[in-house]
Amino acid sequence: MAQRVDRYRGGRQRSQPGTIPAPIDGINATAALAAMSPLECIYSYNMLPKDSGMEVRKGSVEYANGWTGTFARSIVAFEGQDSSNDRLWVCNTTGIWDVTTDGETSPTQDVTFATTTGNAGIVSYVQFSTDGDEELLLLCDGANGYYTWTRSTDTWAKIATGAGATQIDNVDPVNFDFVTIWKKRVWFIEAGKSSAWYLAPGAAYGAAIEFNFADQFRFGGALRAIHNWTLDAGDGIDDKLVAISGGGDVCVYTGTDPAAVSSFELQGTWYVGAVPAGRRIATEHAGDLFILSRQGLMALSRLTQGMTGEDASITHKISPYIREVLDNELTTFGWDVHVDMTENLLTINTPARSDNTQQQNFQMYLGRGSWGIVRDLPIANTTNWQGEVYWTDNVQLKVFKKSGNIDQVYLNTATDGEAVAIDWQLLTAYQDFGSSAAYKRLHFIRPIFSSDGAEPGINVRAYYNYDLSAISEPPTLGAD
Repeated sequence: MAQRVDRYRGGRQRSQPGTIPAPIDGINATAALAAMSPLECIYSYNMLPKDSGMEVRKGSVEYANGWTGTFARSIVAFEGQDSSNDRLWVCNTTGIWDVTTDGETSPTQDVTFATTTGNAGIVSYVQFSTDGDEELLLLCDGANGYYTWTRSTDTWAKIATGAGATQIDNVDPVNFDFVTIWKKRVWFIEAGKSSAWYLAPGAAYGAAIEFNFADQFRFGGALRAIHNWTLDAGDGIDDKLVAISGGGDVCVYTGTDPAAVSSFELQGTWYVGAVPAGRRIATEHAGDLFILSRQGLMALSRLTQGMTGEDASITHKISPYIREVLDNELTTFGWDVHVDMTENLLTINTPARSDNTQQQNFQMYLGRGSWGIVRDLPIANTTNWQGEVYWTDNVQLKVFKKSGNIDQVYLNTATDGEAVAIDWQLLTAYQDFGSSAAYKRLHFIRPIFSSDGAEPGINVRAYYNYDLSAISEPPTLGAD
């Protein structure tokens, strides 16, 4: 309850109730502090906006561990036509390890990498079915090239150059470090080049044909990623091919056969600014393609409508937060754009900070376009598998599953310790309660929570005069 105090002698003090709603529109770090909506907040850590309120983020449960060498830089999922064929692997600098079984502590190393330095373990992969209905997983490693996994035989193969039935001709596939599919054709990117290579429709092997994007990259840089963009541009649903350069050029092509000028053409080029390290810089969702760059997360649909800068960015409300990370860690491994359909979230995973400050990941609730910040999760790479979200730790040699409402639920508590509560902080927008010229003093605060029966530990206080500091004292209510 807020009390308005009349500063004149003899003035009458009046108490009146006021309500501050849950800030379901999320963080707004670009608005004037005196003019923010009560449905927005100044910051929110580990507390995410949803439709009817704010919700503490999900917890983490250890799923597997036990490989040797370095932490897993990638996590790879395969979901077959029959769920019994589903597989989950992790990739580190030494190779590919099978962690399909829940609770796995002695995973099998299915692939041993010849090169264990540089970008080894940073992979790109896609599921693919050949014209003969053979289920494959196609994978390109950042230092070791092209591999395939065949579902029917449960075997991995390193693909060599040559004219054989299971080889790649015209280029050495050891130089491939990115793979995608566009209109039934497999496309590869050659490391450090502006060229892509594509195969015949429905083929995972054979003669590769080069397509060079260099003359369209006005701002330079090597070809960083190729994505499929599905949309209805007024002439029916179609799949566009989108090529992104390291300098920030975005080239959109339409057509079917890249070898035929009459059936493949450039629709346009746009500029988004330099993109961060790695190839996990974009994701498609709901008819749009989101591209991460120094300007934030840009929506291709907005770019093609002539919008630029903040107008084209879906991260404009959190731009001070995300730009600080981009400015300092643009060239650091660990950027990853991921859509979590279990909670309808879009996540931007950021690298471990080189200055050892807190790693922060940004999550947008797609239902409202509202942002929150996630802390205390040292994520290297994330994937969706069997309707759940899994991620690799960028310090420990472990795979975690998003689940529950506490963190660090380890397989071996005797060695790793007991689970911990999820700490969260939230600062609402400042409000004048309809009287901007009067001083106010708060007498009583009653936060309202909905839980599964457990009493949350909280520490709540009123801030005045646009104080932005965090609460440092531990929670006291319900702390046990």
